[in-house]
Amino acid sequence: MKKKLFILILMFVSVISFTSVTFKGITPFLGNSDYILSNNKIVASFTKEGVLENLAQKDVMYDAIDNLYYALDKKRVYFNNSQILNDKLIAFGTNGDKSVKAEYSLISNGLHVKITTDSTSQELRVFFKDSDVNPVIFKGKNYHFVQGSHVAYAISFPNSMSMYRIGALMILNRTPKIDNGKFSFEFDILVDKDVFSLKKDLELVKDTFNMKVVDERGRPINDLKVVALNNYIPLDVSTTSKDGELVFSLPQGNYKYQILNLDLEIKDVEDGKIIINLPENLGFKWKPYLTDLSTNSVYVAFRTNKPSTALVLFDHSKVIDNLYDTFHMIKLDNLKPMTTYAATVIVGNSLIDNVYFKTAGQERYKFLVYGDTRTNNDWHKVVCDEMAKENALFVLHTGDLVESGIVPIDWDRFFDAVHDLYSTTPLFPTLGNHEHNSILYYQAFMTAEGGGDFHKQWYSFDIGPVHYIFLDSDVEQNTVEDSIQTEWLENDLKNTNKPYIVVLFHHPFFSNVKNRGQQFRPTWHDLFVKYKVSVVFNGHIHHYERFYKDGIMYVTTGGGGAPLGFGLYSSDVSFLPFSKAAYAGYLHYIIGNIEDDHIQFIVKAVGKQENNKLKKVNQILDEFIVTPRK
Repeated sequence: MKKKLFILILMFVSVISFTSVTFKGITPFLGNSDYILSNNKIVASFTKEGVLENLAQKDVMYDAIDNLYYALDKKRVYFNNSQILNDKLIAFGTNGDKSVKAEYSLISNGLHVKITTDSTSQELRVFFKDSDVNPVIFKGKNYHFVQGSHVAYAISFPNSMSMYRIGALMILNRTPKIDNGKFSFEFDILVDKDVFSLKKDLELVKDTFNMKVVDERGRPINDLKVVALNNYIPLDVSTTSKDGELVFSLPQGNYKYQILNLDLEIKDVEDGKIIINLPENLGFKWKPYLTDLSTNSVYVAFRTNKPSTALVLFDHSKVIDNLYDTFHMIKLDNLKPMTTYAATVIVGNSLIDNVYFKTAGQERYKFLVYGDTRTNNDWHKVVCDEMAKENALFVLHTGDLVESGIVPIDWDRFFDAVHDLYSTTPLFPTLGNHEHNSILYYQAFMTAEGGGDFHKQWYSFDIGPVHYIFLDSDVEQNTVEDSIQTEWLENDLKNTNKPYIVVLFHHPFFSNVKNRGQQFRPTWHDLFVKYKVSVVFNGHIHHYERFYKDGIMYVTTGGGGAPLGFGLYSSDVSFLPFSKAAYAGYLHYIIGNIEDDHIQFIVKAVGKQENNKLKKVNQILDEFIVTPRK
């Protein structure tokens, strides 16, 4: 969710006032938004440059747009400033050759867009980049439909063609309007709960037929989105009523069906009914956990075995999530810095759990670092249970959270192991190679707004005297994506004045063991040296190592539960001259204590593998400090 002051444009009345707005979704960021247009049905947010970031229905506030961008005559358009004029947001930019103006104005159920240039133009490409779990995308005559978990969009762009690629719907139009030497392209983005409703709004519904969705006991299921397919090609999406009724804008036929929810499966289709496997009792698949802590907010997330609405009670306040879903990500904000809170999560009428946390703001605090928790969930739980006793402010993860990020049950096992820790200690995650850059990772965790996929692939934030940076080392070196991330990294480093900089990414630069997956990135190392990074934490190699190279402390911590490595005791070992510590065979984590003039790090082992068995231990493997940058 997100909140920001915004410009409110009322339909039929040109009035500007200020209020607040909250979005939901995988990318609910408002950090870069300067303008928000709103009428009684629709809310849209824009950056100060004039880039559309969010578009949602007011009664749901769920946004499934990452962003909207353009290429005029095959060259990307970049906007540099914008203004409100006559109830429109007008953005000014260029494609490198031609000046371009974008005009955005609200219509009753969506947004009208007009792209204009003073020069001869042949074509406009519109890139509609989505941000939702498995969106359904298909084309109708003169319309392009995008169905998300809780919202649907119709892009009305006559005489255009489209294709879906690289996470974005690309729409191409080669028929500009020409008026007084100006070339323009115009289209609408309409918003509703599902594709059927959009077709109805557009008066495209002709033939219809009905289905009903019930559970195994014949009880109707409300507010589920169901896709009708022919030969696995989506044709329509409809939402069940309170009686479980569906209406599709299709002729009667033998269709396949798909539920737009990863947690629900169709058991059978018979006699006009879609029968869903639905548990009798509501329960947690992922118990409530905390993510993205700040001085005044935190997110509470959880997953249930059947859809429901939810609410969170805290400090004489409550936040209601009216999304009827199995996954909920709820922001608690307007909190007081350095304050301890207890929050109660209530799902449906019967499912209750609690989380406890302290907001940031203090200069001295404790935090934890660990990584590589995949595969052995019982070992992972051993580590988490010990970490939970530390009463730390938050925990950092160096990646490889699960065995395979694209497999839902691996996330079920992960969240089962971490509950006691993450329900009291908010997590800040890093992508590892085993996450496979999965959409499930991006759904599960909220972060500060950063860069890359969903603005979460790499990110940074400040807490107290420390600037924390999280990078994706699974990005292949010497690629366009690598250049974008590295440019973001340098801009981030040069713009912090914090005494300490802590960097996390998955693959380490160094190891005393040959060919263990270490990946040296000279450009990153040079930046770390240039901007005097305090310490770098990595994982990937399943043991503990520490190096001190060119004034930078590099730490590999891969003892969170994954199969332990013993390469340090093999013939492959060759100790580097700048190696400071090395231990293998231990489950471990790292404690960071921020003091007045230094950060003290303690590496604590909680388990040791001997004769293929795990023995619980309580042992300090290593200690070191870092001092403020100068």
